[in-house]
Amino acid sequence: MRYLKRFAVLALPVVAAMSLGASANAAPSTQASPGAETQWTVQGPDNTVSGPGTASPDAALALVSYVSNETGIGIGVLNVINGSESYDAILPGHRRTDTYFGWDRAQGFYVGAGSCVDGYFWNGSRWVFHSTARGPVRVRTDQSIPGQSVARWAVRSHRAC
Repeated sequence: MRYLKRFAVLALPVVAAMSLGASANAAPSTQASPGAETQWTVQGPDNTVSGPGTASPDAALALVSYVSNETGIGIGVLNVINGSESYDAILPGHRRTDTYFGWDRAQGFYVGAGSCVDGYFWNGSRWVFHSTARGPVRVRTDQSIPGQSVARWAVRSHRAC
């Protein structure tokens, strides 16, 4: 019995920490504070650390836009389009740029050669089909959707074309 008590005491903090994770759902969050979604830190393969967890909580910016990757593979995403780069980072499948990278905006995504994806935006009540992108192409996402304070974009249906 005393071993069971020790296990319960050790397991409790793990369960509490696991319940704090953000949803991978692309739908808009119902949380009151947009900053609550951006409390992730990303550690790269070379052990570099980036993301909002490395800055002061007071330095958080208001969320402007995000791209949600609803495909099963990684896609290239652009934080800020400022040149001829294809993409700034690879966003794994079933992740969002605001929660995975801590970005306050995502200005586009990249579709590789031989691939097609469908782009959708959130209009306040449902996801609306915008267009099909045929790679290789860098797609700029509109940063202003009428009636919305955050431009929400979803990339779906990755396929060969």
